[in-house]
Amino acid sequence: MTVEDQSPGTDESNWVALDAGGTMTDAVIVSEDGRFLVGKYLTNKQDESVSFIGSIADAAKTDGRQLSEVMPHSEVIVYAGTIMLNTLLSKTGSTVGLLLTQGFEDYLLMEKAEGGWLGYPYADRLHTVTHHHDDPVIPRQRVHGAQERIDLFGQVTVPLREEDVRIAARELAAAGVESIGVMFLFSHMNPAHEQRAAEIIAEEAPGVSVVLSSAIAPTHKEYTRLASVVAQSYAGERARIHFKSVESKARSDGFQREVSTLLAHGGTVPVDTPRLYESYVSGPVGGVLGGHYVGEILGSDNVVCCDIGGTSFDVGIVRDGTIPITREPTLLSFRTNIPMIHTESIGAGMGSELGIHPLTGKLTIGPRSAGSDVGACLNWPNPTITDCHLLLGYLDPNNFLGGDVPLDKDAAQAALEPMAKHFKVGVMEFCERAHQLVTESMREFLSNMLRGRGYTTEEYSMLMYGGGGPLGLSGVVDGLDFKEIITFPFAAVFSAFGVLCAPRRYRYHQATIAACPPGDDAPARAVKGAAIEAINAAWASLEERARQDFAVHGWDFGAAKLNRSAYVRFTNQLSDFEVPWDDERLESIDDLHELMRGYEHVYTSIYPKQALYSEVGYQILELALSADLDTPKPAVPVLDLHGRTPPSSALKGTRPGHWRGQDITFQIYEMDELQAGNVVGGPAVIEHPATTLLIPPTHHVEFDSRRLIHYRAGQA
Repeated sequence: MTVEDQSPGTDESNWVALDAGGTMTDAVIVSEDGRFLVGKYLTNKQDESVSFIGSIADAAKTDGRQLSEVMPHSEVIVYAGTIMLNTLLSKTGSTVGLLLTQGFEDYLLMEKAEGGWLGYPYADRLHTVTHHHDDPVIPRQRVHGAQERIDLFGQVTVPLREEDVRIAARELAAAGVESIGVMFLFSHMNPAHEQRAAEIIAEEAPGVSVVLSSAIAPTHKEYTRLASVVAQSYAGERARIHFKSVESKARSDGFQREVSTLLAHGGTVPVDTPRLYESYVSGPVGGVLGGHYVGEILGSDNVVCCDIGGTSFDVGIVRDGTIPITREPTLLSFRTNIPMIHTESIGAGMGSELGIHPLTGKLTIGPRSAGSDVGACLNWPNPTITDCHLLLGYLDPNNFLGGDVPLDKDAAQAALEPMAKHFKVGVMEFCERAHQLVTESMREFLSNMLRGRGYTTEEYSMLMYGGGGPLGLSGVVDGLDFKEIITFPFAAVFSAFGVLCAPRRYRYHQATIAACPPGDDAPARAVKGAAIEAINAAWASLEERARQDFAVHGWDFGAAKLNRSAYVRFTNQLSDFEVPWDDERLESIDDLHELMRGYEHVYTSIYPKQALYSEVGYQILELALSADLDTPKPAVPVLDLHGRTPPSSALKGTRPGHWRGQDITFQIYEMDELQAGNVVGGPAVIEHPATTLLIPPTHHVEFDSRRLIHYRAGQA
């Protein structure tokens, strides 16, 4: 598949980003001046290095170039994908052993109170008949305890019994484990016991990787630390093998540096990072980063970012120009302490499988998806939403992925007829109902997500992207009054575009104990002074970790932008919020008070002022620091306007279709031939090798000076 775009020269450096989804692997190649090429390739789930190289080659041939002309000139390749998440979902991770503080060996079986319900929809939480507990990914027989105890202040109260560690290491090695996770209580305050355990394991089980909670997640809440250890040792180490195969393939084709990946907090790091589990949702994160960047270009601080893929519908919100970070996102059936750009998803996409509920007889859509097998029109045994779009005239069976993948319309018809017969309707009516059902579920999800936060759609610019975004746009926004609705000629690779908006970043968290009591007497001032020392010491420690990590990769630490923050709560409350601190250190008690005022500002942006509880004082139990190096971002240049009427070369012809119970005729346009300033009225379909934009009757789209596509009601 080829896509026309502004192209980088062949003798200059470039940056490459990829987003490997369940259906497609998208690639973007960006030159030093920000011009970019895009390409796509069906994701090869057995060997992602195939689709990795295929998507880059597809983007390169847009400019008539070979892979050998791109890879040697690439400064950075960022590979964001679903390797981690797929490993967890399919439970195909490493054989792992676990070493815990003695007495806590059943922690995974016990779960956290909410753990058995995470990921369940609301209806299933109400009706417990559908509930079951998943087996832990590490069976109980591979969980061992070691006698030891460190208290909450980091003091050793029970020394580590080293013989327990040696016995556990020998037994786990004999069981064939590939990795051993270690999580001792309060190791985030003093890692000595975990570090000694790692030394013993290296002696007793050489070659087995060791994951320490104090190294990857030195924060409070032992269950979330344990979840992070499990995620890294079970899925992270297995994913590293896949990432390394991708890196090996890149180097065999001329790339001379480290392949990087995008982490959940929005920064890129080389794939040998010790906290690789933080990459598990990198695709949706890339889209939000791209949405934030486009929002800056448009001068819009409030942006809702919507991604329709073949498998899921992902939504992220940028509020007041800020991308929200959540510290304890849900990872399968437990919470982890992965700092992550906040996104939410439902299992509904344009490759979602259609079914009939065995009890109610109602039409079901998803969450199972055909992925790269598309539907009955290609390789999937059951009909999908894509089959419906084919019959409704939204898609051209001979122009899917630019004609690289022909679809069988007759096979789609044959697969859908029995379902239509079951519902006693014609095939076209059934297909339209299925399309409406999937877009209505997305619309309801989006609307509830905004309303649940007290926001209104009128406050937001809405960006729609993903391979299915332009096709589902009209249905999702029907009845929602956004400030503006925008999609993109490169919508299908927008998440990969967003990956290149990410800086190189390491982010660190560190537990501490600090308090800011009310009052100004001598004891209160002494506590505040100790708090300042603890906070400054933690930030200094995190800076040193960043300096060491930068040195490993040869990055210039002096050029890094350091962002410091503290997680503050009212004394003895359970929830805290991140408060940024712009200066290097706290220099005085006045600075500490200023930090607390920053917390109250954040607090009252969420809760009413009457909820303030300043008279009990404040606590800080965690500090954070991110170290960023900016990288070149893709340019979205301002172009000359060419008038409202599209050029004759853009109109490809007509195609019969179906809309709201009526047979209609769609005008068919070629996306790459449409120019800045052009207006296209419905009913029309704008085709692109990577996506399709559906414009219903009584609506139109306008291409602005950057060729961003504004979707609007009314005739053109």
